[in-house]
Amino acid sequence: MQHGYWIRSKPVYTSLAWQYRAQAHIVLAHGEAGRAVLRLYQQRLPEQPVSVLYLVGDEEADYTASLRALAGDCLLTFTEQEALWAAFNAALASACMGTRLYAAGNEAFLWQVSTLAASHGVLHADIMREQPASLARPVYCVHCKTVTPHVTTNIAVCSGCQRHLFVRDHFSRRLGAYMGLMVDAEAPGEVPAAEEIYP
Repeated sequence: MQHGYWIRSKPVYTSLAWQYRAQAHIVLAHGEAGRAVLRLYQQRLPEQPVSVLYLVGDEEADYTASLRALAGDCLLTFTEQEALWAAFNAALASACMGTRLYAAGNEAFLWQVSTLAASHGVLHADIMREQPASLARPVYCVHCKTVTPHVTTNIAVCSGCQRHLFVRDHFSRRLGAYMGLMVDAEAPGEVPAAEEIYP
């Protein structure tokens, strides 16, 4: 909790844990979040089929070898997001009722998973999410409708209209981003110093 209040729309993430009563399991992770999948595999493995879809990050955040040692043939790796989303879409199209979804990565990744799953009728509440990496936020500019990814400060420059935006705690699950409002709308040019608060 921050400053004695909590924004209801702000997502709360937990550590991944197997849902043992599921019929099947689909796990998605990106880059450094591969560590979350490694921790998941340290728990007692479920008896049902498991599929792991891993989007490789940069060289320092590539857990492919460790994941392959644990997940074996259950692991599919991708270097392009489009290929990952196509494979996930295909997995959802053929999934049976009772399949559980698990996602680990930054917020933009988590909510891309959620958006695609929702298009197949999966409720947001039925997806387990972990954000083990950076707290950087995707920010939606309410003025030009552009999403600026990986914002780590309380004030950011919109990548679309170049306005200085105040990054709010209000989160849109539909957009998968936090709301950004022009910080100097009432006093043009008066922009406070930005502080890094989402490292």
